[in-house]
Amino acid sequence: MKDSVENYEIILDTSGTECPIPVLKARRLTSTLKDGTIVKIIATDPLAEADFQHYCSQSNYEYLSCHKQNGKIIIRYKFKNI
Repeated sequence: MKDSVENYEIILDTSGTECPIPVLKARRLTSTLKDGTIVKIIATDPLAEADFQHYCSQSNYEYLSCHKQNGKIIIRYKFKNI
């Protein structure tokens, strides 16, 4: 797992892991986030899009987008401190 900051986004690379690991890694990251932080997930699990849509809905985070790029799934959401 690689974490970095780029263009005011936190980037979490979960490539090579499968459900539920990407969401669990994102959940662990929440303790370090501030309200309004954009999280960019890089995933290879084909179920990641649906998993993160559900995760964001259940956590009251704003799901922003999902697209594929160079064989990876790029998911972006906005963290909201409840």
